[in-house]
Amino acid sequence: MLLKKLIYLMVFASLLLVACGKSAEPKEVAVDQNTSVEDIVGVIVKNEFSVEESKGVVTISIQDTDVTEGSKSQMLKDSTKIFAELSKLKSVKTPAITWYAPLTEPDGDKTMTEVLNIYFSEEDYNKVDWTNYLQVDIESSATNYHEDKALED
Repeated sequence: MLLKKLIYLMVFASLLLVACGKSAEPKEVAVDQNTSVEDIVGVIVKNEFSVEESKGVVTISIQDTDVTEGSKSQMLKDSTKIFAELSKLKSVKTPAITWYAPLTEPDGDKTMTEVLNIYFSEEDYNKVDWTNYLQVDIESSATNYHEDKALED
């Protein structure tokens, strides 16, 4: 019970720090058997997100409402950190992260559009050395990597 309260306190404190500003470096997460996917994502990104889990398949959708220059780099850093932390959870077999951002349509309306999708099969996910996640080239190691032309350099 005390451990659970401590985890909640750490997550809350981390969320407060995240809310105070976006950092270039992803946050550290204390992962144990009680840590959920939501806990991990909530510490790393300040954006709205949702998580779907079913039999080891984890799908994370993140809404990035403040897309700016350099957002792709931050999305890749955050995604890589999330995948690295998820690798510590035995329940996660095939993870995917999809980033959405408001893009302006030709008629001037803004709609939330998928701008980045990263998916790992179980085999490919297990091949990656997540302990050295800062060295991982997620674009080439992912089973499926797709970015919208809005993110292209």
